[in-house]
Amino acid sequence: MKKTALPLILILFVFIACDVPKPDGGIDEDKLGLIDADVMSEDTDLETRPKYLGERPGEGAKFERSFENAPPLIPHTTAGFLPITARRNICLSCHTPEKAREVKATPFPETHLSDIRPRLILEDGIYKNPSGDLQVKKLQQLNFAYFNCSQCHVPQADIKVDISNLFTQEFREKYNLSHSDLIDRLSEGIDRKEDKK
Repeated sequence: MKKTALPLILILFVFIACDVPKPDGGIDEDKLGLIDADVMSEDTDLETRPKYLGERPGEGAKFERSFENAPPLIPHTTAGFLPITARRNICLSCHTPEKAREVKATPFPETHLSDIRPRLILEDGIYKNPSGDLQVKKLQQLNFAYFNCSQCHVPQADIKVDISNLFTQEFREKYNLSHSDLIDRLSEGIDRKEDKK
């Protein structure tokens, strides 16, 4: 047999062997992952449950952000807050800019009150962004692309990790340890055509 034919036969064998259905019907999609538990439920009793820090809102000490403009950690319990939906979001009762001033909570940043889109033009039936510019439209209310707070924000927890972290955080401004200036930095790093002239 030629040397070039052997690898082709092995590849063909792998494709055929992988396509054979499992006798028991395969693995249930809900059983895939590292844990066998419903992570969407607050009632799930995980074997190694982290100890969350902070009890009621307003009582917990805040951790500094992990990196510049990182989503901040939640310094209070979120028990009873989940699931967060577009119609039921308890976070909005304290973290809208107006309410946050009243209750001395952290307001969500301007990015959450903005519709941020690239400036697209239709050229030959294809939408393109030739300038690399972003179009930022201020909104009067929360942009509901951000309604699911727990998609980016998690409660502060006391967790021991066996892997060393070599990441060194750097902040351009001390302000960024506890606040976001992402709305002012959206276009950083965008390669614009006019900059090349």
